[in-house]
Amino acid sequence: MATSVGDEINRATRTHHTALNQLILQLLPLCLPPHTSNCHVYGLGISQFLPIYETFEASFRSHIRRSEKPSRTESLLQDLHIPGLERATALAADISPLLPPSYRTPVADAYPTLQAFLKHMETSLAEKPHLLVAYTWMFYMALFSGGRYIRPKLRAGFKSPSDISLPQVQQDKRAGLRFWNFSGDSDGEDLKLEYKRRVAALSIELTDRETANIVDEGVYIMASLLDVVKEMAATIPDRALALEAVTPDAVEYEQRDRLKEQEASQHLVPTRPPWSSLSKWLFPMGVSNMVYAGIALVASKPTVTADALPATATIRVDAQ
Repeated sequence: MATSVGDEINRATRTHHTALNQLILQLLPLCLPPHTSNCHVYGLGISQFLPIYETFEASFRSHIRRSEKPSRTESLLQDLHIPGLERATALAADISPLLPPSYRTPVADAYPTLQAFLKHMETSLAEKPHLLVAYTWMFYMALFSGGRYIRPKLRAGFKSPSDISLPQVQQDKRAGLRFWNFSGDSDGEDLKLEYKRRVAALSIELTDRETANIVDEGVYIMASLLDVVKEMAATIPDRALALEAVTPDAVEYEQRDRLKEQEASQHLVPTRPPWSSLSKWLFPMGVSNMVYAGIALVASKPTVTADALPATATIRVDAQ
């Protein structure tokens, strides 16, 4: 039986995942309530990933438009496409109540690494549409691996009395979590199994060169996201402070933060920097792991490497 190209991607990126898993075990407790203050950094952080999903999903749709004589690659992609897996719309809905419009799109000058990754994605997918297999595997299967580990933590965070949210978020309990959830009784598990079945079937039709292209792109995606998260972690705290200073919600946030500090002092709960809530909301698998790692680097300053970490139990968050 032929090996699924998805399994080959997993093997090729396993080293990255192992290091990031170890970081999660150490850093995740610092990124959940009661160490939160507001939604600014969460919104800014998760907004970095919206253009990624928008870009590859738009490319996917452009290559599966029905035609009388679809090319071989178009036929393969048509068979792979599952509309229920698409996440850009849900992610945009999560971001909308958290940030004013001018802050919902990453600024090119502030995030050159992200912009370079997006440009690479657009060019590569236009020239080699079969690389969509790598992007869909990495970014969709992530939600059923690391995402399933992180999601209950987020749900608990929403219910925590220490959580501070915008009024819009308090009124809509799904806000911030649409991205992580799927419609239907199976909560997307049926979509995951069907997608994996389709990837396995598609793998038989791929040439050796196409398979190598897809696996190599998977490795490139992981390496690029590491750089994107480092850039994000170094930039977002300052943008969050600027956002608090200029938005109409600044006074409301200040009042809430002051009240929170009073409550914390009464209960002897140490406060954390406002931006430490970023990783409470961010990404799964490689993405979520990288976000947690990047945020902690900003908080602690010293460089953290996998070699410097003690041996710990590993949480599996690579694509299933």
